[in-house]
Formats: sequence, structure tokens, C-alpha cells
Amino acid sequence: MPRDEGSGTKLIAQNRKARHNYAIEETFEAGLVLVGTEVKSCRDGKAN
Repeated sequence: MPRDEGSGTKLIAQNRKARHNYAIEETFEAGLVLVGTEVKSCRDGKAN
């Protein structure tokens, strides 16, 4: 679920297969700190 542009945050990755195969009743938002090369991939929108 992408956030609106004014909030300053955006969706980086989503598990599309899980959303297709299962009925999602509740979602949670989590954060983590990335260091090194994985930061560049997430900023480019290429996260898995």
C-alpha cells in the first residue's frame, strides 16, 4: 500500500505472492536500518 507523496515515506517492497495466495486479515508496519550495498538497491526500487 503506497503512501501519499506528502508523508515522506513510500513502500519499498511487498510480498505479492503471499497477498495472492492468502487472505490478509491484518497488516503490520516494520522498519529496519540498512547499511552497505542493500541501501542502494532499496533506493532504486529493486528490493525483493
